[in-house]
Amino acid sequence: MVLPILGARSAPWMSNFVAVSVIGVVLFVTVLGFWAFQPPMPRPGYHGGTTVEVTIPVEPSGPVSIQEVLRLLYAPLKMKPTTPSFTDDLGRSYKLPANPLFPNPLGKDLLVVDLETRPLDKNGQLMHKGAFKWGDLDYLSGGVMNHYTYAMIHGYDYKFVQAASFDDRHNTWIKPSALANLLKHYKFVVFLDADAAFHQMQMPMEWLLNYWQITPEISLAMPLDPSGPPGTNDDRFNRTLTNTGFIVAQQSDRTQEILKAWHECPDDTRYPDCSQWKQPRFHEQSAFGNYIRYDYEDNIKELPCTEANGYPSENAQCEGVFMRHYWYGKERVRDDLANSTMEAIMAPIQKLYMDHRKDIITEQAKNEII
Repeated sequence: MVLPILGARSAPWMSNFVAVSVIGVVLFVTVLGFWAFQPPMPRPGYHGGTTVEVTIPVEPSGPVSIQEVLRLLYAPLKMKPTTPSFTDDLGRSYKLPANPLFPNPLGKDLLVVDLETRPLDKNGQLMHKGAFKWGDLDYLSGGVMNHYTYAMIHGYDYKFVQAASFDDRHNTWIKPSALANLLKHYKFVVFLDADAAFHQMQMPMEWLLNYWQITPEISLAMPLDPSGPPGTNDDRFNRTLTNTGFIVAQQSDRTQEILKAWHECPDDTRYPDCSQWKQPRFHEQSAFGNYIRYDYEDNIKELPCTEANGYPSENAQCEGVFMRHYWYGKERVRDDLANSTMEAIMAPIQKLYMDHRKDIITEQAKNEII
């Protein structure tokens, strides 16, 4: 459909501005509880300029899906799996090695998963049946929405596993068995705790797999915890623990063997005294760090803490450059999603504004009346 539009001198670029603005509006409407939006059609309006014809695409099947909105919103920002380098907010550069292992998108061969024993159906939580209010959303739901949104942006599969609670151990022990079951259907499963977040929403997992060099021999990748006083985040050999709040699991027979050993660790059969970690912190994380990783060193990739753990704070060892984990101030996981979403909406609008500032800005001399 072609509509004549009467516009001012800035009309040739204004249609782009409108398009970007519409995307932002669609996202905001969606977050507030609507899952579809019909873009408004511009109407002719006289502004003293010339007539400009603008082609307006008409959606033949009705409303635009939120998946399409996210695709359009992040299209200018998304990195490719083989983008040579990434520069963070502090100007630090992270470069891919030569010959990246994952040059193409994994799509539905990669699963992003949330594992929960809590139903998240209380007021202020994601699955509450009442009206959705972003400002009331708790951190658990904020984390889940970050994970779900990231999966949609990059075309990955997503699942929320509602797991039954254990009778004899802490509920975080659901991780090894759930990962083992899910990996039967995927090449990769990426798990995050509810207080952890994808910080670089434009960065695909394939880029990170390339950067961290996740070869076929790597079964599990996890970040290290920050080092601290002896006994704080260390195992029985004074080696820093890995943090199970972010796990990249790659399907293989070896991976299934590792996850089975981890799940059965508290039975004290293969690993005597592992049952001491059934309840005391850090539960399955302490068991993995004290026992499992020592039998499978060649299949475990320990990621730098500052890249995949923690968050910026005073004297922080772990800044969460790629993945954030808010151990304290957990409500900030929701703010992380809000900030990254606003960045995606406003960055192209700001660029458009700056590109056409000569058409926008009008100077007025001192004490001048026009």
